[in-house]
Amino acid sequence: MRLRQLAPLSLAAAASLAPACARDNAETSGFTSGGSQPATSAADSTSTGEASTSTSNSGSSSTSTSGSTSTGEDSASTAGASAGTWDVGTSPDFDPPAIGCQGKIDFLFVISSHFDMKTYQDRLKAAFPTFVDLLRQDLADFDYQIMVVDAGMYPILYETCWDCYMCDSCNGCADFGGPEDYPCDAPLVECDVAEGAGVTITGNFGASNKRCDLATEHRYITTADDATLAESFACIATLGEGPKTPVAMESMVSAVQPKILSTGCNAGFVRPDALLVVIIVTATQEGGSPGTPASWYDALVTVKGGNEEAVVVLAISDEVNNPDGPCPYQGPTPNPLQALVNTAAHGRFLPVCVDDYGPFLKEGAALALDQCAVLVPQ
Repeated sequence: MRLRQLAPLSLAAAASLAPACARDNAETSGFTSGGSQPATSAADSTSTGEASTSTSNSGSSSTSTSGSTSTGEDSASTAGASAGTWDVGTSPDFDPPAIGCQGKIDFLFVISSHFDMKTYQDRLKAAFPTFVDLLRQDLADFDYQIMVVDAGMYPILYETCWDCYMCDSCNGCADFGGPEDYPCDAPLVECDVAEGAGVTITGNFGASNKRCDLATEHRYITTADDATLAESFACIATLGEGPKTPVAMESMVSAVQPKILSTGCNAGFVRPDALLVVIIVTATQEGGSPGTPASWYDALVTVKGGNEEAVVVLAISDEVNNPDGPCPYQGPTPNPLQALVNTAAHGRFLPVCVDDYGPFLKEGAALALDQCAVLVPQ
């Protein structure tokens, strides 16, 4: 039987900083590290109440005064015996320590680019540096990958500025209608408009509206971007706000499909021995994606080999069912993203209307450290 215990955290106080409206459904488990017991000496020894004499196998001896009394049956070991014995039998009766994620964490940000999202994207970017610094402090070798996926149904980019922007079907739309700084002349590739692909170029009102300069050919940030991490994240996470139908879960599920992760746009993103942390930010509740909270969560667990301990889900979205919450009350029906984090073994929810996302992300960092400590890759 394997016993599990969450590793001690230097960030334990972080949980107390989380807002009262955040959902807390993380599981607590116990883990005990294993290991051999101290072996007895190979030397022959005899002790009395007055003095103890030890004779080694090589023939040397020493004498010391002692206040204890023991017989040769209690303390003598036979010359030429093995280096040590287990005091619980011939082999340990418990499992060795968990491997842990060894500092490897893959962060998947699913961010909406629908109308009114600019404010919430700014709050996320403001809290991001503290979130990363907390993980750096506790992980000696923090090996991260960070990918941003657009949660909108329609492509964030159009091939030319002659395409219609402000209407879905473009019927009867004579003008482009997009932002003045739209990257009209940027050469595009297939992955720039593929659903679930990591964002490296944006085009929207209030977006970065340029190709983000990442250190590798991947469509996500790696430790090679460490010197410019804040700037690189700000570039790919500033998706802006515009006529985009928010389908966060459809985009998330598309981002973790086997083909797109193996040979497609997101190749190499989900590593088998890394913790997967998914952070969803959307101003409206999820209502257009196919599937259920259970099937969305199952997609994440499946990509981690069925290991729920390898997945953390953090959702920042509209809390419409709480009359006393910071978001406008719309009725008793919860946001499906609330059901998602409640379905997850390790999930947290924060109302998007909260002014400061920092305490919530601190709690998320603490949860990630917990799971990183006990993770055994499947």
